[in-house]
Amino acid sequence: MEFTEENMRFYIFMGCKFGESAKLIHGTLQTVSGDCACSYQTVCRWVKEFNEVKESHSDCPRPGRLKSCVNEQTIASIKKDIDEDPHISLRELSDTNGLS
Repeated sequence: MEFTEENMRFYIFMGCKFGESAKLIHGTLQTVSGDCACSYQTVCRWVKEFNEVKESHSDCPRPGRLKSCVNEQTIASIKKDIDEDPHISLRELSDTNGLS
């Protein structure tokens, strides 16, 4: 079984709720997932956050650009622009479609 970051964060969260130390949590993660385990410093940081601030193991939404802007609407718009003007530049395509 492969441990994802979300799985490890959940285990750290549960360890905190059971009062386990960061050292014990990290040791268990290393035993279970080997080299894929997050670092001891990461475990300490998450333990601190769970004990002081966070009430959930899930990531909070972050501001910024979406990971992907590829969708059917964008593809259709770009195809339409190219059909209308086969010599359109990449800069014009990006400007008219709001892409970088």
